[in-house]
Amino acid sequence: MDHFRNTHMMQIPIHPNNNNYVLHQPSSFQSFSPTFDSDGSFLPGFESFDGLSPAIDVDRSLTGVFSLLSLAPATLPLPPSFVHSQIGSSVEPGFGSRVMHSDLGVNCLLNRQGWYDDCGSRFDFDQNCSLENKKFVYSNSQFDCMSGCSSSYGSEIADKRMKFHMLDDYDVQNGCCSSIFQSQNQNQSQGQSQQLQFMNVWSLKELRGVIYTMAKDQNGCRILQAMIERSTMEEVEIVVSEVVDFISDLMKDQFGNYLVQKLLALCNDEQKMQLILSLTQVPTNIILVCMNPHGTRAVQKLLENLNPNQVKLVVQAIYRGAATLAMDPNGHHVIQYCLINFDSDVNKPILTEIANECYKIATDRSGCCVLQACVEHSHGEVRRRIITEIMVYSVHLAEDPFGNYVLQHMVGLNIPELTALLVRQLKGNFASLSCNKYASNVVEKCLNESGEEMSTRIIMELVGSPNASLLLVDPYANFVIQSALKVSKGFAHDCLVALISKNMLSMRTNLYGKKILERLEKKRVNLA
Repeated sequence: MDHFRNTHMMQIPIHPNNNNYVLHQPSSFQSFSPTFDSDGSFLPGFESFDGLSPAIDVDRSLTGVFSLLSLAPATLPLPPSFVHSQIGSSVEPGFGSRVMHSDLGVNCLLNRQGWYDDCGSRFDFDQNCSLENKKFVYSNSQFDCMSGCSSSYGSEIADKRMKFHMLDDYDVQNGCCSSIFQSQNQNQSQGQSQQLQFMNVWSLKELRGVIYTMAKDQNGCRILQAMIERSTMEEVEIVVSEVVDFISDLMKDQFGNYLVQKLLALCNDEQKMQLILSLTQVPTNIILVCMNPHGTRAVQKLLENLNPNQVKLVVQAIYRGAATLAMDPNGHHVIQYCLINFDSDVNKPILTEIANECYKIATDRSGCCVLQACVEHSHGEVRRRIITEIMVYSVHLAEDPFGNYVLQHMVGLNIPELTALLVRQLKGNFASLSCNKYASNVVEKCLNESGEEMSTRIIMELVGSPNASLLLVDPYANFVIQSALKVSKGFAHDCLVALISKNMLSMRTNLYGKKILERLEKKRVNLA
């Protein structure tokens, strides 16, 4: 049975503006060129369907149908005159209805003919022109202030109106300025060029009201840093007055902290005092800044640029949180900076606070580093108090993953009195400590750096312990015995060799015992 071809053509929907050209008869399709829409308006030249292509019958072959299509490039008609009024009355004829952001962030009217050259073909299969890199925005009142644009706008860059309509409200204009402050697709050299262009046009005085916002933007902060490097004291005062009320917030900001650090190096004492008072007005503010990964650097830079009286003010502000800061991954850097760079008398409030929480701080990953600095850089009564607290908990600290470093550091200071005090405090526990993963390091440190008298006492205690033979095959104690062999002399050495000889058979079949035997043989060869 033959299939009947559908000879009824689809009806074209009635155009709301032109009903005379709608096909109602089921005769054939009518082809027509699509209208070109720009800014919601129809360009002239497409207002009627005169000159339509010949009708295409569905009975024709596909090849025949395509032979009737016109794929030749067509010249777009000129835009209607009302488009100019959408851009602004100040725009001269000869410009299209779109605006392009230039690479320098200047909002320039795109030349109409150049735009037509890019879009010369309505099919645009390959015109060797990429529109992806062009950013078009519809014109609006923000650009009414522009008196015109040409390829030579760079020579008139001093006209600030060609960069921004206004900078009184940075937040409103941020979208327009984003190509300056947030251009992520430009390389470093282009970024430097932008900064130079900006600095040649704007001064810090003209940026009043937007400095704080710019400081929290990556490129904006870089521009401000470059500007204040060549600024006068009057301009530095402008920046200080803009940021003083937000100093703690900027110090914690990933970009703003760099501006603060740069500013601190240029401020005079009076300006620094303003920043200090603002930062310490709320007691917890500076503590929170110190605990911030960006703020900790800014606070250290602040301390670096203060005079002695100003340093005391900052120390008085942070000492209440000294124990908390000492155990904080970021805050402990500030405490260590104070301990290393300032006199013990200045740091006394901090040292006293740490002494009150000595054991807790010593067993913390960050705190153990702070406590080492306390022992090394403190003096007088406060130092004696800290050392006393450490000695009281020395056995527990030796077995702690972090506390053992505090004891090793004390021995490493090569202060005989301190080492002797520690050895006396650990007396009676050396055998058990030698079998501990962490404490064995402390025992080794004492053997290697305490001198012959102290090391002999330790060796004799090890040899005379009830389970001395177990030390020879222990995963950790074997290292202690090897260190003992290395430093032992005279009677202590003979006692140690006798212990090894007594257990030689069991040691030869043990991984750790073999290491001790190798060390003993090596020493015999050296003595020979």
